[in-house]
Amino acid sequence: MTLRIGISARLLHNPPPGLGLPTKRLQFLESGMATWIMSHGVVALMIPFIDQTSVPLRKRPPLHDLVANLDGLVLQGGIDISPATYGQPPWVDKAEYDPIRDEYELGLLRGFIEADKPVLGICRGCQLLNVYFGGTLVQDIPTQWPGAILHNDTQRYDRLIHEVHFMPGSRLSDVYGYEPRRVTSIHHQCVDQLGRGLVLEARSPIDLVPEGIRHTGYPFVMGVQWHPEFHANGFDPGDGVLDSGPLMMAFLKAAARRAGRVRRLAEGVARVRERASARIGR
Repeated sequence: MTLRIGISARLLHNPPPGLGLPTKRLQFLESGMATWIMSHGVVALMIPFIDQTSVPLRKRPPLHDLVANLDGLVLQGGIDISPATYGQPPWVDKAEYDPIRDEYELGLLRGFIEADKPVLGICRGCQLLNVYFGGTLVQDIPTQWPGAILHNDTQRYDRLIHEVHFMPGSRLSDVYGYEPRRVTSIHHQCVDQLGRGLVLEARSPIDLVPEGIRHTGYPFVMGVQWHPEFHANGFDPGDGVLDSGPLMMAFLKAAARRAGRVRRLAEGVARVRERASARIGR
């Protein structure tokens, strides 16, 4: 059976009038993310956000069934996570957050992690993983991380690139080796205090800003600070940018192993029931 990977939605609460839906909340999936995942021969499905406060619901959305019918979760990048989620005040007045999206994605995380299904967090998704497990964030690298290199440039956007080093014994070093690699950098926040059970997988070698984390208690719960979906297309190989394929393959192999265990269990249960029915019918 083809693997089915769920992707969290980005939310646009106040869309521009030119889109034709000026009073409606929109949900969207960045096309590069869908292309990156589906180019590996699997199905990518955006998981809709259901606003349970806007209209009466005939039935509560079946999160358990949703998780059961998907083989893994990818968390997209996007707007900063509200510091209230990890018990801190905003770093500046009038900073923009989306607590609605925070709650929606934390609920998805809970469902997939409790089901022991693989999770891959990208940029904001990496930070959300840390918050989910009780960690905190550096809210603004330029002002709160002394000696930091440039990690975000609105002019260069996905063309801002720097090196990362993978930690000894890390899952990423198993995938990519220990040589320094180059990745996109589009963030002004990062992991601060690690959450429970999390270990550092990668960091920027010059300023030691965290660039990857992993939970040691699950087969595959990982976050990376860069955007591997951008590496899949549009970069000249001469840039030496990290190949995003091996990371996606590691995630999908974990999803396939999890799906295989479930199918074998279901087949075993079915065989037991068939034998029991046969004995009763004698």
